[in-house]
Amino acid sequence: MNKVAEKTILPLSVSDIADKRCNARRDLYLRKGVARLTATELRRIEKPTWGQKAGNFVQKYVEGVGVYEGLGGRQSYAVTRNNGDGYHNAFVQGNVPGIDKLRALENTPASSAPGDTDWLLRLLKCNGKLELGTRALDTYAREEGDVDFSHVKFKARLIPKTREIGISSPATPDFIIPRQSIVGDVKTGIAFEAHFQLTCAGYALAYESELGQDHDMNWGFIYLITTRNPSAFVRPLTFAQLYIFAVDDNLRTWFLSERDTSYRILAENQIPIVKEEDLLKNCPYCKYKVFCEQ
Repeated sequence: MNKVAEKTILPLSVSDIADKRCNARRDLYLRKGVARLTATELRRIEKPTWGQKAGNFVQKYVEGVGVYEGLGGRQSYAVTRNNGDGYHNAFVQGNVPGIDKLRALENTPASSAPGDTDWLLRLLKCNGKLELGTRALDTYAREEGDVDFSHVKFKARLIPKTREIGISSPATPDFIIPRQSIVGDVKTGIAFEAHFQLTCAGYALAYESELGQDHDMNWGFIYLITTRNPSAFVRPLTFAQLYIFAVDDNLRTWFLSERDTSYRILAENQIPIVKEEDLLKNCPYCKYKVFCEQ
């Protein structure tokens, strides 16, 4: 951590360590390594992708559903359906610039196809209505002692001890449920990937670093919505999947190993080399793709 303290390299966030978009960690190096680029240089080479923007859009939508008010008691199917329609329409009206940006990115190479933004909006509408329906049912069926949505904290700001655990501050998990020792993250993509679990491990360590003994985070939730259409022939409407797993010693060790590897790469004096096989697998969705191809 000496190079971090000296600002030779910059501290890494949980997402920096866990989101392995680039196996060579070149994306991290360009932003935080010894020979990192300036903010002006980064803005010049960055090329936004549809997948990246869609991920941010989905996260905002899901958070809005999570804090939606107006549910309570026993309500009819029609009321629940209207709540979903109302939330969706208000969200779309309030996010026109973001939707326009998504549509503009549909025709970029290897990023998306025309119509994917409209498909994503339909997918989100279906998921939003299902979630609000589930919450309405929960308010009616919940028993004393059960978890309810009031226990969920969205975007809590954690202040880990950066020099001790190597995670930048603040650390902001998508949601936490302290009463049940749960930390969660909203993910997008084609399918669940093992490294998604690293995000929960990192935020668990950040939470425990701030609050200390007797404040363990033992469970991770990944809320996954597919935003990349794997088929060239159909655009299926799927529902979010919730993956639940223990944040155990093995997962923590994996995260710490990835942390150490990332910092070791950042400490090198030159930009890491990207392997040929990565150019086809991960690079199409990276905002530095054009820079790496030069």
